[in-house]
Amino acid sequence: MKLDAMIGRRALLKVAVAGGLLLSRGSLFAKELNDEVDYEDVETPFPATSRLFGTKPALGPEEDKAREILAKAPSEKGLLETAQYFERLDIRNAEGYMYNAQWPNRWNPLIVGFYQPSNVKESLIYKKGDTIPWCAAFMNWCLQRGGYKGTLNAMSGSFRLPPPGFGKSTINPKAGDIIVFRNVDSDEAKVGFGHVGIFIEKARGGFMVLGGNQKAGKRYSSVNTAFFPEKSAKLVVDSIRSLESITKTT
Repeated sequence: MKLDAMIGRRALLKVAVAGGLLLSRGSLFAKELNDEVDYEDVETPFPATSRLFGTKPALGPEEDKAREILAKAPSEKGLLETAQYFERLDIRNAEGYMYNAQWPNRWNPLIVGFYQPSNVKESLIYKKGDTIPWCAAFMNWCLQRGGYKGTLNAMSGSFRLPPPGFGKSTINPKAGDIIVFRNVDSDEAKVGFGHVGIFIEKARGGFMVLGGNQKAGKRYSSVNTAFFPEKSAKLVVDSIRSLESITKTT
């Protein structure tokens, strides 16, 4: 590894004031364009053991672009408006990879930026890059950007544990409220595993949810709106938390 890359990994991880972006000044060679940059649908998800992408430092220009994207995100707006800004991004890096989705080799610095409000350890980021589950990190970043108090935790369970959970549960949700799922395995659920996203609307048998780290039938997890059933083989809806009940910081 080149000296500047070593220095970047050890000494230059920092927080960009404009967007709360964790940075790393790695200097690695760009990988050639491959057959997965199209982000087209796939019939089956990747096995968990095959998801080894996104674990090398991003390049300097990629970090600069991510910082710019974060700085332009809506400020002091509703949670939904902030999240939709990232969902609508159509910006790609030089290799064609979307900035609102995971990348196959280097980590996506935009996703790494989402970890900052959730206090994810730098050592863990260096080890796993953007492969660390980031649905709760994305939620906390958007809440913070909107002037709301978040959970400061990268586990989705932080929005429901311990009872009564984050904010107040509602049976009459509005678009922009927070929907929380728990793992169907009770032991996993107790640890805090599950998913968290933004409630869009009720749908037959489930909900339309906008969130980060959602596969939505694509090759890479991204910020998108997808259908989540009330109960699947892995997740079951736990509650919907009213955004109006969440403390404002500004």
